[in-house]
Amino acid sequence: MDEKTAAKLRLLADKYETRDFLKKDPSQFMHRYQSPLDQETVAFLAASLSFGRREQILLHIERVLQKCQDSPYEWIISGKFNTFFIESEKSFYRMYSYKDMRILCKRLQEIFLKSGSVGTYIKEKKDNFPYLFMAIQDSFPKECRIIPSGKQSASKRIQMFLRWMVRKNSPVDLGLWDCYQAGDLIIPLDTHVMQEATKLKLLSASASGKVRAASLKTALELTAELALAFPQDPVRGDYALFGLGVDEE
Repeated sequence: MDEKTAAKLRLLADKYETRDFLKKDPSQFMHRYQSPLDQETVAFLAASLSFGRREQILLHIERVLQKCQDSPYEWIISGKFNTFFIESEKSFYRMYSYKDMRILCKRLQEIFLKSGSVGTYIKEKKDNFPYLFMAIQDSFPKECRIIPSGKQSASKRIQMFLRWMVRKNSPVDLGLWDCYQAGDLIIPLDTHVMQEATKLKLLSASASGKVRAASLKTALELTAELALAFPQDPVRGDYALFGLGVDEE
């Protein structure tokens, strides 16, 4: 990366990493709550549903939070989620059923009862994995289809959740977890991010000249490239690339 490109990315990050970013982003929901446990709970649920059309993402997260009432954490830990997420194969959101959501919430409940929070639970096991997101993958059973299990997956939704939890001094990211560093994060490979990174030659195109498929290898490659513009905080480049892509769309 040349300095001109690095300077452009820093300017774009300054432009997009603002409170206005929250207005159309799933991260808005975790800012509704004051309790760190509620914020973490909402962040995890919101990230898990963050794929597809943006308006549908926001709509379905809102449906869940309406059931949670004042405390999403209490809704999970008390098992009240079972009333809404019944044992049914009926679709809740796209390919994920009410049963899939029930399995996700049940495992989240178990984590809360054991360790108090996702952050504490992951802290206890993170040293067994080369990357932080793998500790989360390993914490959910294979039948929990909402959490990707492939070790070569880019795991975009988990990477976004980790960005929310780890990065500090941000108007968007909460920075609730003190035992991790921003430099350890991997960029979430959103479609907009991939397209803009390819245009800026931060990523090479595929053999056919198109945007490459998302994978852990590609995510690590782009994260390393962004570290040249944002030392110790490479995923700040997510705001630059994603914001530029949305504006162009």
